[in-house]
Amino acid sequence: MTESERRTHGPAAGPLVVSDTNPRYFAVASGDAAGRAVYLVGSHIWNNLHDGMGPGAACADVVEAFDFDAYLDFLEERSHNFIRLWRWEQFRSQAAGGDFHLCMTPQPWARTGPGKARDGNPKFDLDRFDRSFFDRLRERAIAAGDRGIYVGVMFFDGWALHLSPAPDHVEGHPFHAANNVNGIEIGSILDHQVLPLAPRVEAIQEAYIRHVVDTVHDLPNILWEVANESSGGGTVDAAFVEALGQTGAPEWGDSTEWQYWVIDVVKRHERERGYMPHPIGMTMQFPVSEQTNVNDPLYESRADWISPGYDDEIFADGGHPMAPGSPQSHWLEDPPAADGRKVVITDTDHYAPGRGDALWAWKSFLRGHHPILMDFGLIGGVNPPDPSAGGPMSFDAFEPARWAMGDTTAYAERMNLIEMQPRSDLASTGFALAHPGEEYLVLQPGAASDPFTVVLEPGTYAVEWFSVEGRETTTVNDMTVENPEQRSFSAPFATAGSTVLYLKGVEDERGHDGNPPRGI
Repeated sequence: MTESERRTHGPAAGPLVVSDTNPRYFAVASGDAAGRAVYLVGSHIWNNLHDGMGPGAACADVVEAFDFDAYLDFLEERSHNFIRLWRWEQFRSQAAGGDFHLCMTPQPWARTGPGKARDGNPKFDLDRFDRSFFDRLRERAIAAGDRGIYVGVMFFDGWALHLSPAPDHVEGHPFHAANNVNGIEIGSILDHQVLPLAPRVEAIQEAYIRHVVDTVHDLPNILWEVANESSGGGTVDAAFVEALGQTGAPEWGDSTEWQYWVIDVVKRHERERGYMPHPIGMTMQFPVSEQTNVNDPLYESRADWISPGYDDEIFADGGHPMAPGSPQSHWLEDPPAADGRKVVITDTDHYAPGRGDALWAWKSFLRGHHPILMDFGLIGGVNPPDPSAGGPMSFDAFEPARWAMGDTTAYAERMNLIEMQPRSDLASTGFALAHPGEEYLVLQPGAASDPFTVVLEPGTYAVEWFSVEGRETTTVNDMTVENPEQRSFSAPFATAGSTVLYLKGVEDERGHDGNPPRGI
């Protein structure tokens, strides 16, 4: 896509609600765009809210700043419209086995002292907020919204509290006894994200939640997320525990009821203050007692949207899709169709971190989901000195998935998406969104030369083809279907690769202007 072909967006319309017409999608709640379906895609990385991430286990002498303006340029160029805005709770921690430090600042609470925390800086006063954190949150949400980008504000992070390397997973947290002046002391995730909480911990959390809501409630582009990968009542094997630098059989508890409590606090606060409500989401928990049931607490929650995790039968007795040589989760390769119980923001973070390609984006879209990418290619920034460095985790390695997410957005905006449903039964390839008799969008994930069939209703259709890898669009002559029938199609592209067929119903010759629909 050339610079001149990039689509421009106005400010993000909102607030969003779950569509009554098609609850697989959000809809704009009010204003000129009221009722319009909204489809979300985007790349995200751990430090898009905080500063302080870099290579090596030790914190840097000079805090590494995240270039948020460049990040917005990067997203806009690729037609992304959603940011999962990460909350990282530790001011000193590590990830990827200690290959990276996450010494995140600012935090929500003021560092006033007296006394020094474990990083040598003043202790936190958990009764006083740090205005710079909340100012940054609001400024970044506004900047994103001005470019048509929605922001998922994450309240908490569970992953780093129990799954990042010891001892900083707890000792690097403001709620550790050595790090605050308030006498608050957590020893594990049990004390922070599993009910019942100590009354003072619960009160501090609720005050923080309310202050976040107060800070950005008036912005139309906001969504909420409770927490990233908090515990779900399961256990892990000894080798996993040892890799984390922990010992024995740690008890991490089940955060489900705590997450439900956070949802209730947010919804109640919005209601009591008369704020416009924003959709709130719940994401995969880890570990859980029954992996095949990992998504049940999400669907059973009062959340408006969810990000599921891997629930494949092949992992029922252990293992996971991130292990070397492991089979991939069906969420990556053959996702289930969204059934409308919840809006599904399908995030590779929860079933295929470090993976994701163009076909993943298209398959997710055509099954009624909103694909977002855990984009490890951004660890070195959006303008790395060598985009190819890092092999499968390089900046370049994730480009096909990034561009494909934007390409799906182009079609979502052209179609009457609110009427489209995943209809695997209509296409021999198994991947189709359709409003029968009006519009069909079909993916051929195999070679362009492989024929496939689509069951069509009577009508005249404009015909457009799109090359997934080549990102090339071509139109051919309109086609007319006299009776309900199965039609065979073959892509017109000379090059190999996956293709997309778009059929759009047109008026008869008296009303049709003869012009093909615009390309991407």
